[in-house]
Amino acid sequence: MAGWFAKRAQTSRVYMCIKEVKWTLEMGDPLKRATIFALAQMFRAQMFDEASLPADLLHQPFNYGRDQLMQVYEILETIRNQNTLQIEATKRSMRNVGMELPQFSIDHAKNAGRSLEVWMATIGVGVCPERRDDVRLIWSYLNGSRDQLPNAISSLREIEEKTAVMTGSSADMFNLRNEEWLDLCDFLPESFVKVRHLDL
Repeated sequence: MAGWFAKRAQTSRVYMCIKEVKWTLEMGDPLKRATIFALAQMFRAQMFDEASLPADLLHQPFNYGRDQLMQVYEILETIRNQNTLQIEATKRSMRNVGMELPQFSIDHAKNAGRSLEVWMATIGVGVCPERRDDVRLIWSYLNGSRDQLPNAISSLREIEEKTAVMTGSSADMFNLRNEEWLDLCDFLPESFVKVRHLDL
């Protein structure tokens, strides 16, 4: 019985993740979609290449078992949750000294969280395949924002510079050249994007 409840809780978490990513992209303008797209691709390169998580799982999540899907999903979920806790702790610390965390930092943290959830949704749909059309729509929104990627990357560079000024550290949030970053954005999961440019 405990196993059944655990699986039901997992499915509920995945469903809510897919729903929230889809809603954010539906409500967002093309620049916001492109920003989430660019951040998602940066995180993919870091985690699925450098950390040796199985990249094919992003292309074909339906070919993997539930346990393997949830293992990777929960790695990403933990990273997202830790980042959320960190930003909240930073906000509290700054309030304690009479300061407020700048809105650009808060917005960036939310976009970064959604970008991780893009991959959580892409993987998690193997756990709840009835949401496949929702994930296909997520990728339609992201791929449809491709012409805004240069602007999104420029905006992210501005955040990098503002963060460096605010923290007194070097501007090294994004250790990528713009050309490399755009190349990363050519990656599209085969199960959800059959052609490079989709008609929305």
